[in-house]
Amino acid sequence: MKKLTKVVMSSAVVAALGASMAFGFTGCGNGGLEITIEGSTSMEDVMNALAEKFSEKYEEENGVSVTIQPAYTGSGSGITAAAEGRVEIGISSRALKTDDAVEKTLQSQVLCLDGISVVVNKNAALGQEGVSKTDLVNIYTVAGTNLGSVVAALRRESGSGTRDGFQSALDIDDEDLITSQGFDEFTSTGALKTAIADNDAGTMIGYISMASVDDTVVALPYDDEDPDNGTGYIDATPENVVNGSYGLSRPFVICYKNYDDLSDVAKEFIEFMMSEEGQKICEEEGGISEILAEAK
Repeated sequence: MKKLTKVVMSSAVVAALGASMAFGFTGCGNGGLEITIEGSTSMEDVMNALAEKFSEKYEEENGVSVTIQPAYTGSGSGITAAAEGRVEIGISSRALKTDDAVEKTLQSQVLCLDGISVVVNKNAALGQEGVSKTDLVNIYTVAGTNLGSVVAALRRESGSGTRDGFQSALDIDDEDLITSQGFDEFTSTGALKTAIADNDAGTMIGYISMASVDDTVVALPYDDEDPDNGTGYIDATPENVVNGSYGLSRPFVICYKNYDDLSDVAKEFIEFMMSEEGQKICEEEGGISEILAEAK
């Protein structure tokens, strides 16, 4: 697995005591502070948990409340919102593209890693087996291809970080995708997972964030057919993402126009997310921390 580069922030952070003292956040009606965030639906569980804990901790230590209510609109929307200055922090479940003019205007750092799980209904016969890279390429790009009883392949919308990570791992371009009936698009992780969970006939296959897998769906073992990653079908687990043997993975990224221009409270939130405490919260919510793995 390729090493993901992290941007290390080292500037000292001063606690913000009023909305008028810093750029980038607004005062709330109760005299508190606000941090504006937008982006990936795959990061919802991780970000909600981080925001809740930070808000509690900040108020206890400073006597000032902080409102953090991320808008989960998709990675592409979050990146654009950060680039246009409509939010302080964008969140993306894919790395920023170095050849994209808009994304080149942003600074970013990896919050944690995530696997992409290929999922089916609990009743699907395929649930006892696994899928290979060739299987997935065929079912998503070759008309008439199916895997046993699975005949419908669900996908995320254009701009989704999960879709970008999935297709990049399989070397699939958008123009290669089958667009006929049964290859429906979903605008959120939750909506796609629900469609799979409700498909008791077991005729659908799809992909979601590993951090979002629960007991309503089955995550299939995956063979990326790469001799450098080991051989055979590999379970979708955090350990296998970290050791590089599971070939469907991507970073959870936070991005912003310029770190130095962020409000003091936003800087504190970023430092909290990257701290040991924040990284443990990421893992509790299904993320995979390189920072904690390297510290072991």
